[in-house]
Amino acid sequence: RVSRAVAPMMPVRAMSSASPLVERLTQLVPEKQAEVKEVKAKYGNKSLGEVTVSQAYGGARGVKCMIWETSLLDAEEGIRFRGHTIPELQKSLPKAPGGEEPLPE
Repeated sequence: RVSRAVAPMMPVRAMSSASPLVERLTQLVPEKQAEVKEVKAKYGNKSLGEVTVSQAYGGARGVKCMIWETSLLDAEEGIRFRGHTIPELQKSLPKAPGGEEPLPE
């Protein structure tokens, strides 16, 4: 909720109930916050390796520098989703009748 002191010009809307998305995020956000806090407390001072100036200017190619869950961007191979390349997914995922590309969901 946004405080009236923070956003005094925002209209107040009454909601009978939160949407399923809001409910799910309300559940997940504290869990993820606790997970990040634990990892930072346990490993916050650990080094992930060395980075050159060229790597920084080159878009951090080859640098392991981000926490992710579902995708990996390889400098040579491109993006992977849950371990699969885009061409692999294009071959294996279901397509619409007569279609050539995978369905979006």
